Amino acid sequence: MTAAHGTSTCARAMPAGAEVVFDIVTDLDNLSSWLPPGVEVERYGPDLLRLWTHRDEVVERRIAIDWEHLRVTWASEATPTYAGRLRVLRIAPHRSAVDLRLTGPEGLPRHRLDEWADRALTALAALAGAEPRDVAWPATVH
Repeated sequence: MTAAHGTSTCARAMPAGAEVVFDIVTDLDNLSSWLPPGVEVERYGPDLLRLWTHRDEVVERRIAIDWEHLRVTWASEATPTYAGRLRVLRIAPHRSAVDLRLTGPEGLPRHRLDEWADRALTALAALAGAEPRDVAWPATVH
């Protein structure tokens, strides 16, 4: 994990296939299932998220989901803060990795942003590992 200029970059192996992990990440109505406390997120429109931060700030960010490349980005045209990119990488059947890059709010110590990113990816890995494995179809019923 590295941090520079208020930015944290980290990666984590996931105990599930890339599509399973990406389905969790792109379920915008259930982001709180893996995001750590301190930021509440709500879908605000088809491509908008509203965030309530631990600083009692309310910010809106555009979100773009790239299904082909398993990538999600969020940002604002007005400010570089509270922006990021998450990519899910295919590794093997039932294995993937997540690469995350975050830019936090002004004045947030980098180690706090690193800790937040680490907690988010740890929770995402736990949730992904709890998802049922893909079932080979057609299933035979006896």
